[in-house]
Amino acid sequence: MSTPATRWNGFLVLPENRVAVRAVRSVCRTVLAGKRPNANPLVLHGPPGTGKSRLGAALVQQLATSPEGVTAQVVSAGDLTRSPDESLSDRELFECDLLALEDVQHLSGRVANAACDLIDGRTVRRRATVVTASTGPSQLAHLPQRLTSRLSAGLVIQLEPLAVPSRRAILAEVATTKGVRLTPDALDWLAQQATGGGVRATLGLLQNLAQVASAFPGPLTRTDVQKTLAESGQPTSATSGVSRIVERVAAAFNVSEKELLGVSRLRGVMRPRQVAMYLARELTGLSLPRLGAAFGRDHTTVLHSCRKVAEEVKSDAALAKRVSDLRTGLV
Repeated sequence: MSTPATRWNGFLVLPENRVAVRAVRSVCRTVLAGKRPNANPLVLHGPPGTGKSRLGAALVQQLATSPEGVTAQVVSAGDLTRSPDESLSDRELFECDLLALEDVQHLSGRVANAACDLIDGRTVRRRATVVTASTGPSQLAHLPQRLTSRLSAGLVIQLEPLAVPSRRAILAEVATTKGVRLTPDALDWLAQQATGGGVRATLGLLQNLAQVASAFPGPLTRTDVQKTLAESGQPTSATSGVSRIVERVAAAFNVSEKELLGVSRLRGVMRPRQVAMYLARELTGLSLPRLGAAFGRDHTTVLHSCRKVAEEVKSDAALAKRVSDLRTGLV
C-alpha cells in the first residue's frame, strides 16, 4: 500500500522528511518577507538518499521563481575544499538572501574555519543559511569545535532513513515520469531492494527498465522486472563487484569489512574506505550515485574520496604501490 503524500515545489513530502519540509518552508517565508531567520543556520542531516539535497534544491527553486527578486546560491563543501580562498572571497556568498551549503562533512582545516566565518558573517547580515551533512553536528568530530558549535546553535533536524512505503512512493512517482508501468508486486519488490534507507541504487534499476518497458504489452510484473534486470547484469553483478573490492581492500589494510562500510572516521578506517571507493569507481564503471548507495554514502562523498586518493598517490609512494597491487589483483 503506498504512503499518502503531498508535494512542495515538486518535492515529495513523506513521514520521514515532514519536519524538515516544515522547517524549510518556514525559511522560505522568512526570506521572502525580508525578515531575520528565527534559527540560523538550519542544519539538515541524514544518510545518503534521504532527500537533503533535493529539499535544498526545491527551496532554491521556490525562491528563484518568486517575484520578490531574492537571490539564492547552492555551494558544495567539496567546491570550497578545492578552492577555498577563491570561493570564500566571493562576496555573493555573504550577501545572497539564502545560501545552501551542502555536505559540510567534507570540510577540513582552514576551510572549515573559513566556512565558520562565512556562517557568522551571514548571521550578522541577517541572511538565511541552510547546511546539509551526513550526520548531526555532534558527530562531526573532525571539524573544529568553533564550527560544530555554530551548527548546533541553529535548528538541527534529521531526515530519517526512508521506510519501505516511502521508498515505494518515490519509485512509483519516478516510474511514471520515465514511462515505466509496473504492477503493485513489482513496485513492492523494487522498494525492498532499496536498502539503507535510500533509493538511489534502485532508481538506477528503473533507468534500466525504462529501456525495455515499451517492449511489454502491459505493466511489468515482478517476474518481468527480475528477469530483465538479471539479463542486463543488474543488480547482482554490480553489487558483487563492489563487494569483492571491499573484501580485498579491507584485508589489505587489516580492517574489517564492517568497519570499512561503517561510520568510523578514524584515519586507519577512512583511508581504506576512500581507496575502496577509488578502485570501485575505476574498475566497476558504476555511476557516482550507485557507488554512493553501495557504500552507504552520498555520491559527493565518493567523488571527494576518489579525488583525494588520486592526489595522494602522486606523493605517497607506499600508498601508490598498495593501490597498484590491489588493482592488479582485482583486474
